[in-house]
Amino acid sequence: MKKFSKIIVAILLVSILAVSLFACINPGGEVDKSGYMTLVVLDEDNTKEYSVDLSTLGSGDDKKTGLMTVLDYLKNKGELTYTSQSSSYGDYLTQVNGIKEGTGVYVALYTDVKSDISMGEWATTITYKDKTCTSSDFGASSMSVVAGCTIIITKGTY
Repeated sequence: MKKFSKIIVAILLVSILAVSLFACINPGGEVDKSGYMTLVVLDEDNTKEYSVDLSTLGSGDDKKTGLMTVLDYLKNKGELTYTSQSSSYGDYLTQVNGIKEGTGVYVALYTDVKSDISMGEWATTITYKDKTCTSSDFGASSMSVVAGCTIIITKGTY
């Protein structure tokens, strides 16, 4: 019986470690095929709001996922500019319109998609036109884009 309980404890321990290892990986990056979403680029006095028909996406780079699909679509239409770098965690935004990373400044992402919001102690919120969005725990390519959602891109500082 003692040997059996040790095996059960070992299996439970390995299971808990495996789950905790992969708990922070977001399979997200999915984009709904219909409906509209709102993208706001909040850049001090130069705020731009885009209403994006999700059924029109897919005309850009098919390798893009998540929010990068929306950004690529708007960039191809000439409605915004962005630059990004690839990393092992997905695409990292370095510039969106006038928001550019630099000393103490980064491109910050906020969302109202519950699966993507930060639950950590450093989570912050932004309210735009009565819509409250919370900082995202994920990069742009891992963020989910769902019908009716709002995603805000703005300048973050540290």
